[in-house]
Amino acid sequence: MPELEKALSYSLILSWWQQLGLAFLLGSFAVATLSDLKYLSAQREFVEVWLLFLVVVLGFEIYDLRHGTLEPFPFAVKWGLIALLSLLSLNRVGILFRLAFGDVTALAAAACLLPPSLILLLYGLAKVFGWAGQKLFPRRQYLPFMPMVSLATLAVLALGLLG
Repeated sequence: MPELEKALSYSLILSWWQQLGLAFLLGSFAVATLSDLKYLSAQREFVEVWLLFLVVVLGFEIYDLRHGTLEPFPFAVKWGLIALLSLLSLNRVGILFRLAFGDVTALAAAACLLPPSLILLLYGLAKVFGWAGQKLFPRRQYLPFMPMVSLATLAVLALGLLG
């Protein structure tokens, strides 16, 4: 089934608009990571930008879906995974992570450019990096999470672009 193969692919092939979006997103992650390291909080404006980014990417993909350039199954799996993993990562739910809304939004924004298999890898790496951060700094009650998001995003992009 070719649709299943596409959904499970580790290759990352980005269209021109996705490449522009990725450059924009990585720039915002760099600034937010510095802010998070300095103040233990990214500014609220980043969250608003990432939410808008999610809506724009979703809009582009719905357009592609309606015009037959995107298949329904990978689209549904991808956005279903993003919604589920985001919900499980919220501080109030706390099953996967116990993250602030901004950190959840950053992960979702990074995930929206990826195929489903790389989305799972992104969240898995963020979990591993978060765990490693807790082990490296056991006395800190709170750790900045944007560095974990940025590292996981860069690692997944490297794997996806090389794969």
